[in-house]
Amino acid sequence: MKSYELIPTDGRKSFYGKAVVKIAADGSETLYSYNTPIIKRMASGELVKLWSGWSATTGRHIKAFCGLNKAEFSRLEAASVPPMAADMTPQESYNAMIARRNAK
Repeated sequence: MKSYELIPTDGRKSFYGKAVVKIAADGSETLYSYNTPIIKRMASGELVKLWSGWSATTGRHIKAFCGLNKAEFSRLEAASVPPMAADMTPQESYNAMIARRNAK
C-alpha cells in the first residue's frame, strides 16, 4: 500500500506527518488524521465517511483532502465500520500524552 503526506491548502507549511493518505490497490485513497481513518475517496470519486467526529485540525485535513467543510462532511453518511478496540489502556494513553507534552 502506498502512502503520502497530505499537503495543506490553507497556506500552512505542512501538517507535519499528522495527515497521511494511504492508497489501496483498488485505487481508493483513505485520509488518516492522527492515525485515525477519517474519510475514503473511492476510485469512482465517491466519498465515504469513516469517522463521525470533528475537530478544527482534522477539519483542515478533510478540507485539504477533498474540499469539504464541516457542514458538508457532517451530511455524508458514515460507513458501517465495526468499532475499533482501543490500542492503549487509559493509563497508557495518559502516559503518552504526558510524554508528548514534556518532549517540547
